Amino acid sequence: MDDNSKYRELFFEETDEHLQNLNDQVMELENDPEKVSILDEIFRSAHTLKGMAATMGYTTMAELTHKMENVFELLKTGKLAADEGIVTLIFDCLDMLSAIVEDLRAGNEEEQDTATLKNKLDNLLAIKKAEPKDKTVSEPTLNEMTIDDPNFALGKLDSSDISVIRDAHEKNYHALFIKVRLDETSMMKNARVYVVINKLEKNGDILYSEPDVVTMENEDFGNEFTIVYLTKTEKAAVEEQILETSEIEGVVIHEITAEDLNTETADVEADEHNAETEIKTTIIAKPKQTTNHSSAMNQSIRVDIEKLDSFMNLVSELVIYRTRLEEINDDLQRSELREPLEQVSRIATDLQDLVLKIRMQPLSVVTNRFGRMIRDLSNELGKEIDLVIEGDDTELDKTVVSELGEPLIHLLRNAVDHGVETPKARTAKGKNPKGIIRITAYQEGNRVFLTVSDDGKGVNPSVIKESAARKGIETDHLSDKEIQQLIFHPGFSTAKNVTNISGRGVGMDVVKQKINELGGTIEIISEVDKGTAFRMSLPLTLSIIQALLVTIGTDQFALPLGVVRKVIRPEPEEIVQTHTGEVYYFEDETIPVIRLQDSLDIHTGVEEKPYLIIVKIDERLYALTVDNLIRQQEIVIKELGKELKNINKYLGATIMGNGSIILILDITAICNERNVGVYV
Repeated sequence: MDDNSKYRELFFEETDEHLQNLNDQVMELENDPEKVSILDEIFRSAHTLKGMAATMGYTTMAELTHKMENVFELLKTGKLAADEGIVTLIFDCLDMLSAIVEDLRAGNEEEQDTATLKNKLDNLLAIKKAEPKDKTVSEPTLNEMTIDDPNFALGKLDSSDISVIRDAHEKNYHALFIKVRLDETSMMKNARVYVVINKLEKNGDILYSEPDVVTMENEDFGNEFTIVYLTKTEKAAVEEQILETSEIEGVVIHEITAEDLNTETADVEADEHNAETEIKTTIIAKPKQTTNHSSAMNQSIRVDIEKLDSFMNLVSELVIYRTRLEEINDDLQRSELREPLEQVSRIATDLQDLVLKIRMQPLSVVTNRFGRMIRDLSNELGKEIDLVIEGDDTELDKTVVSELGEPLIHLLRNAVDHGVETPKARTAKGKNPKGIIRITAYQEGNRVFLTVSDDGKGVNPSVIKESAARKGIETDHLSDKEIQQLIFHPGFSTAKNVTNISGRGVGMDVVKQKINELGGTIEIISEVDKGTAFRMSLPLTLSIIQALLVTIGTDQFALPLGVVRKVIRPEPEEIVQTHTGEVYYFEDETIPVIRLQDSLDIHTGVEEKPYLIIVKIDERLYALTVDNLIRQQEIVIKELGKELKNINKYLGATIMGNGSIILILDITAICNERNVGVYV
């Protein structure tokens, strides 16, 4: 990869972040137009985006962003109000910018047609410029840029700067006060400032700047900046150097004389001896302070996910061999190995925790773009919908988070199109005209439970039965809950009309397939005219977990420890047979008993006194029977491979220290066989 490719990748990553931030902030602005802080954030993101595009030479993108920035400036100054029309126009511009970025990422050199959008923005700006202005003070012209300008005063220089200028005069240096005005149309003011200062510093030293360097880097200033400059270069040559830079409207230079110094610093001489040590370091110390500030602000770096994957794999192998060493030491009983092995174990654990934390990302990485999507879809369909997101700070492995976007989009689009009714239909049912779609996430043990629900019309089993009959699917022997699950069948759809939103029978089967590929499960819980909830259970991480090793018959299995509440060994009579199956009375609650030997179809003798492992899945308790407990151990999850991907009762397998392979049970899938669930 060449250097330009590296810059492009960095540009794309940062552009995606800024575009997403702009979408979020504009959504918030529409809901709260009076919040000035939102406009500040919007303006900063747009300004940065424009500068990045101009730097990379993407002119079309930079020009469109520049015109958007002008509109944001009017919003910021209160000359425009953020009504629905303006917000929609801004969203159209953001969509166009996203399309441009995708074309650039794909290597498509054909430019998008932005003329229509730019004309709309220009018309909006033209209307405002045509309005009469109450202007009592005119803008200063270039001819008015003189040494008498109130922005300049030698009194702003400290005593050490004055002393340096005095000494410089004795050594035939010129002390120059320079005022530079940039072109108002400049799209990269900070870049122009950098070029000017960089040129000057090659032949001299800058003692003072107004505004300061950090402010100029952020472009938080007008069109002018001033500096005090020490150099042996003649004044005319300095002026020529500055004017060589593009987008410079003009420059005024005044040479600071001894008379200027005597007039402005009459009382400085008495303090000169106190500043003696400062004089020697003034020119060097100030740039260093700026550098330290910049480095302190940049405490993070971008890392390729493949490198993190390699890091995770190496740590996983370390965990396996650490376990092997511990088993060997248990057999040898060598005391001299105990301490170094404990240190290795501690370091391996710390490395494992570190790599897991590095890979974790909040769910908000995916959900923060859904607000805009729901707004656009609800406007298109004439519906009123609020999106409520709870627990989006819940963290999952980056691999899981990155794969969640597609299934969640399918679920949300279906909720908008099929779930939430029109305001008129909701009012007729006695509901609030505005519907609610809710995304809820929370962590439980080593699983994350994610629910997408709506308060719409629900999934009607009778409608599904009719659609299933047309497709030749037998439903007579199925319960209503089982009938509802048919929506995950490939190609199944109850929609009578195909729209650009849904109804093609493609989507729900993709959702289930994707969730299963992530080691998760999904179920639908719905009640007619009350709503629908899709509940997903996902692994917190796809790599290393704490597990409880057990035996069922002669076979060994691993259970994720995160869902285990308690392990007990009850008397046989404490497990009671009912018409729905065996149950156990635990903490004032009757919980179902699941015999794993039956669930896994393992033929073994009946254990007279089995162990019960109490687990909590989706807020419900279950009791799992096993024959014996082995120990608690940290294990590395390995995929079963495509040949076994359809076996839904196993999360994967792990390699033990002695090289043997043990299957890891998917407790959620096993317990869901007994889960009869009710809509919440």
